[in-house]
Amino acid sequence: MELVTLITPTYNRGTTLQRCWESLRHQNNKNFQWLVIDDGSTDDTRELMMTLKAKTHDFEIDYYSKINGGKHTALNFSHSYIKGDVILILDSDDLLTQDAVDTVLYEWKKLVGRPEIGGITFMISTDGVSPIAKMPKESVLSDHIDFRVNQHISGDCCETLRTSVFKEYMFPEIAGEKFLGEGMLWTTIAFSYKTLYLNKVIYIMPEYRTDGLTQAGRKMRLSSLNGALLNCELHMNKRINLSVRLKNALLKTCYSFFLHKRIKEIINTTQYKILIIISIPAGYLLYLYWHKKYGVDEKC
Repeated sequence: MELVTLITPTYNRGTTLQRCWESLRHQNNKNFQWLVIDDGSTDDTRELMMTLKAKTHDFEIDYYSKINGGKHTALNFSHSYIKGDVILILDSDDLLTQDAVDTVLYEWKKLVGRPEIGGITFMISTDGVSPIAKMPKESVLSDHIDFRVNQHISGDCCETLRTSVFKEYMFPEIAGEKFLGEGMLWTTIAFSYKTLYLNKVIYIMPEYRTDGLTQAGRKMRLSSLNGALLNCELHMNKRINLSVRLKNALLKTCYSFFLHKRIKEIINTTQYKILIIISIPAGYLLYLYWHKKYGVDEKC
């Protein structure tokens, strides 16, 4: 492993991209490509990136723009422009520790000849010290389903992937929908590859986002219902523990009611009919509650 590609999908984050760049400028190891995918920004992102690129001589910056479609579409778009052996997704308002690239390359070099391991996951912190996700050990070889989902280990982490593995998978892109959680990618990869989890902070999130617990996060999902249905179906797989499967069955029935699907259609469009049938009454009550609480437009 000789080169890391840091992928930064961005949308109207001109105010934070320079801070992100500063953390890259101070990396101990400059063997990386900073690949910025502008998802249709309307602020001064392009001008800023041209300025930063002109000022940078010790690492490579590649900037590409596309029509706005959501972070997941920006990640799909990035596939053609990746030059590194491994990738790390760096959000435009976050930072890397000074030794991040060094650490990523060092750990990946240990895994030469281990193709069954598709990713190494490092820790994220708000202060550079204490990880958001609580690791039970210093290192664990597992996968996203068995380790994160089934053991309910929550909190954002810093995932790195072999570029070849990242390119095997594309997020579904649904017309008119601009949100699809990255968890769908990590779960899909878990069916084919192992992940090494290391209790080492290399990523700093100055303002921790509790997306999914906030009203804004919930509304985002309710505005991208077909993608949400795909995610729920994936997380009803029998490798996943029953409590998580039931939760996703409940959500799938709820989201289906927002799409005005009839009960017969809801049942006929899943592999997990018993789970869905069990969840329909509670799913309908949740639909009524969220419809009132969030004021979701009927066009959903």
